[in-house]
Amino acid sequence: MQRARILRLIGLAGTAVLALAVPLAAATAGPVDTLLPPTVPDASRTPGAPAAAGDPLTDLARPLLAPGGRTVHCGPELTARPGITAQTCVLTEAGRTWARTFFRNSTGEPLRAALTLLRPDGRSVQADCAVPADGAPGECETPDGPTARGTRLPYGAVAEFSDPAGERLLLRSGGNWTPGGGSSGR
Repeated sequence: MQRARILRLIGLAGTAVLALAVPLAAATAGPVDTLLPPTVPDASRTPGAPAAAGDPLTDLARPLLAPGGRTVHCGPELTARPGITAQTCVLTEAGRTWARTFFRNSTGEPLRAALTLLRPDGRSVQADCAVPADGAPGECETPDGPTARGTRLPYGAVAEFSDPAGERLLLRSGGNWTPGGGSSGR
């Protein structure tokens, strides 16, 4: 009888360890695919405006450190039931930080997106973007600003996709990054 109790206790402990380890491993691994487009410097980038460069929704597994010293930290790629796919990232390059969201809208109606970069000092930067209904991949980004140094607090980025009037939230996508630290998303 004592042996059965010990075996039950060992089984329960093993289940608890697996219940904690599997989500942690999945969060550390990041998504299998990503919406990130090729990391080619775009001199014509207009903050807050959607742009389609190639087909970011079909490119797979972009590196966290892109050529030219750009660092990209993205949250998971999310798809909402009405036909919206999005992935939101925090980007840093040459001492500047900004947020970018990649999206595809297959709903059949134009939408709007509000992209917000949350800084560790409590300030935020927001860009409002039109999200065309053509089903083509697009992107939206906030203006960039100096990267906060000397803090271990994270930057955050949140994109909220809503109907054209902004009355109904359809999808919320996010990502974050800690200056001088690791990434908590890919």
